Amino acid sequence: MGDPNKNLDLDKPRTFFNPHPGFAGAAIPIPTAVRKVAEGLDGQTISLREAIARISAVTSGRVEPVPQYDYIGLWLETGTATHLFRVICYG
Repeated sequence: MGDPNKNLDLDKPRTFFNPHPGFAGAAIPIPTAVRKVAEGLDGQTISLREAIARISAVTSGRVEPVPQYDYIGLWLETGTATHLFRVICYG
């Protein structure tokens, strides 16, 4: 299986919606700063590259698009566990 991000156009304008609500049953909550950036992106139309840069600026976690589900993901490592958050969807 190839890299799903290989042909993804990071500069194409996308509209962002449905930011992560906060805790939502996760083992750990999404970081507050990331949640606030996601809330600020809600309804905006900008490039994936810009959205990823804004989220990356407030976290040390890995921020990448998940194109098969049309969202930006955040991977955080805590000890021996890795947590994946759906930060915000795009269309």
